[in-house]
Amino acid sequence: MTAPIPYAQYPTNPPWVTPEPDPAPAAATGPHTDHGRLLVRFPEEMARAARPQAPSWAPVVFWTLLLGVPGVVSAVRRGAEAHRGGNERYPYWIAFGTVLTAAVVAFLTLRTT
Repeated sequence: MTAPIPYAQYPTNPPWVTPEPDPAPAAATGPHTDHGRLLVRFPEEMARAARPQAPSWAPVVFWTLLLGVPGVVSAVRRGAEAHRGGNERYPYWIAFGTVLTAAVVAFLTLRTT
């Protein structure tokens, strides 16, 4: 058995035309993840791992039940501290609003009976 003879590659352009250059290779798009990120299954969960623990909302409940206005001050201060640590502010305001609403409803219920 004999090996096939390769065919010669003849140019398709006439001799007076300059041949077209080969196209440049496409630039690489880079890695899938950002540089310096962790290669874990759920990277959004790792973003919260280094955050400090949020302050408790129990003092907001206590101060709101005791006098009302100090509950606002406590909610503002604890919300700001939580925000500096990368946590949400809303639990302190929910605690303040819920306790204040419950106190007003209890007051109106006891006053009308």
